[in-house]
Amino acid sequence: MTGLLRGPWGVLLVLANMLNAYVAYGALVTRPQGVWDERTLTGIAFASVLLIALGTLTLLATLLAVWRQSLGRWWLAPPLGFLVVGVARWSYIAIGFPPGAGG
Repeated sequence: MTGLLRGPWGVLLVLANMLNAYVAYGALVTRPQGVWDERTLTGIAFASVLLIALGTLTLLATLLAVWRQSLGRWWLAPPLGFLVVGVARWSYIAIGFPPGAGG
């Protein structure tokens, strides 16, 4: 029975991880011009929070698939990685560019 479930779970999680990678790329590559660039900082913070939310949902779906023994445990690595990246980027923006620093 696990052979039948492996395909749909794999496709779902690959697509979810691709979406996470796209959001992570946007959060990591975007650079503010300075501490006064509130629009870009807000966009980076939003992308980071979105990455955390999507990573959490992907992790929960992956945990379900692993718990049902449809997929191996290594499938847990990408969502955990995206969660770490999202939290790290959000923390860096919050600490490195405090609100209202641009005046």
